[in-house]
Amino acid sequence: MSKHETPMTRWYWEKANRGRGLLIEEFGAIKRNEKRGHNKRHMDGVIVLGLKSGRRGPSEGDRKLVQGKKVIVIQSKARRLGMSLIGQVVVSRELLRNLKAKEVRSVGVCTEDDKILRRILRRFEGCSSVVYKPGKKKRS
Repeated sequence: MSKHETPMTRWYWEKANRGRGLLIEEFGAIKRNEKRGHNKRHMDGVIVLGLKSGRRGPSEGDRKLVQGKKVIVIQSKARRLGMSLIGQVVVSRELLRNLKAKEVRSVGVCTEDDKILRRILRRFEGCSSVVYKPGKKKRS
């Protein structure tokens, strides 16, 4: 949990997504496996649409829970839209596709827009960014 980014993730679920679906915070997409040469990977949040509205932390069966479901992956950064957030948005989309989610939208929540980088991000199907404005919603 991050002091700055967790409220941004929750804001997206509550305001931009109107609290629809189950928000799983700190979703573990990959478990650490030294033998296979990979580390754990977490997303700031995954919204599983079609499930009872609410939010909770991670749990063991989350990777199976997204199979066949429509999901929204959230990556939050308390700064301007940048290349690292764009990379997280695109890779997170692919990781959820690997978990057999039916449909994946991936969103980067940031505190300030970058018009050039936003246009590049939107070239990736299902990927977008949103500027965090407490008390308001503003899509970019």
